[in-house]
Amino acid sequence: MLDLNVCKSRHCKNLGVANAPEYQYNVRPLGFLSMRCDACSATPPMLDNQSYRLIWQHWQQQLALVMGSGCPDCGSQAVKRFGHSSNGKARFRCKMCGKTYSVRNSVMKGQQQLVSLIDKQLDKPLDKSMDKQIAKPIELCRNQQREGEQREGEQREGEGQNGKLTQLAAQYGVHFDRACEQLKRRAWQTLWSQPAADNMASVVFTLGYKGRDNNLWGILTTDMQSGKILHLSTTLLPLALPTLGRYQSCVDAPPLVVESTDSAIELAHKQEQRFLHRQQFDRCDFGQGKLSKSSQSHALPVLTAHAHFALLKALHHGEQGGAHVLAHEVFLRGACITQYAQQVKNQQMALVYVVGATAGETQASVRLLTTRLLTTRKLGWWQNIWQEYGDESGATKAYSVLCGKTEMRADEISLLSATKALRYIEQHSQRLNLDQMTASRLESLLLALAANYNQAL
Repeated sequence: MLDLNVCKSRHCKNLGVANAPEYQYNVRPLGFLSMRCDACSATPPMLDNQSYRLIWQHWQQQLALVMGSGCPDCGSQAVKRFGHSSNGKARFRCKMCGKTYSVRNSVMKGQQQLVSLIDKQLDKPLDKSMDKQIAKPIELCRNQQREGEQREGEQREGEGQNGKLTQLAAQYGVHFDRACEQLKRRAWQTLWSQPAADNMASVVFTLGYKGRDNNLWGILTTDMQSGKILHLSTTLLPLALPTLGRYQSCVDAPPLVVESTDSAIELAHKQEQRFLHRQQFDRCDFGQGKLSKSSQSHALPVLTAHAHFALLKALHHGEQGGAHVLAHEVFLRGACITQYAQQVKNQQMALVYVVGATAGETQASVRLLTTRLLTTRKLGWWQNIWQEYGDESGATKAYSVLCGKTEMRADEISLLSATKALRYIEQHSQRLNLDQMTASRLESLLLALAANYNQAL
């Protein structure tokens, strides 16, 4: 799906249909640039297709050059073997456009020693005190600004036993960058080699990188059955995107005010109200994102989400249907339903928002607690039906089936597989002081940690 300006209403005949005759473009009924589908009266925000095509072309190239999946130029699957390159690698030729290419090695011989040194740092176990920390709820798209004193404290800690990775970066400079790029390719091979998943869970995150208040926004998806990470995307791209598709810090709705007494459905209600206070539904602020290279840019999170789900589909995840459990972020639903429009139309794919978790989901010692339905409410602009469940511990979970049907029980509808994976990555990022790295190094090392997580399961 390369045209993102399509209807995103679950019951509309135009769901995922490009250039439908009922469409009106460049309208402003809510104060921001939108399109209108006269078949269902939906008015989703318009997105920059030029930027998205550049983003998808980047991912299409990575799939081809890392996995040998299709042509890196046109994406055609009609390729044939075409001899060998000068260094002995198998060469391929696209039958459609004539492109000739070879699949890249994950790690080049000249970088193996440095990659091994980095691996040793990534593989070290967490401190016991850190390992016992309870994963905190993630507030979506909140600008996670770090206080100066905290950064200074972390930097001093990085100069000690946990600072060896930053020392390697300082010592090897550009060679460290090259090693990180190869770690990234190796990680992609690990993540993208997973069997096709039917039921998936996706969460979002922000992590700081070098420079005051700089943040990287990302999305992580796991297979709910195996727990393994299927893909991790961030807003960072080795592309100079057009202005319309490039992230810039913006005025977002005020952050959530979370009370200790808030139940899961109350948190969902507050988040829905927060969406309404945004200048635009699909725009969120995750802080500064300054980059030193003009050849790099941060994509809008909504475009990142579309490319993320498109890549999952290209890897055949969800192709036969199933369920996709999503963190409560409005544009995740829009991106997912667009890329999986055909499965949703055929009632093969269910999309579900989830907020919170019961104690039985997170603590093995209390799995026998009885979970029961507490309340049902309609929330937000779209009046989605939410159900809240709780157990004897007082923990609550709320979810809303946005479209489709799922055979999963209430206790199986969960973000747990994704939050566990994200917790692992965040804790190791803290141990390694990755917020002292540049954005490109941070992204590569996050992917390497994701691959380590899969191999440890």
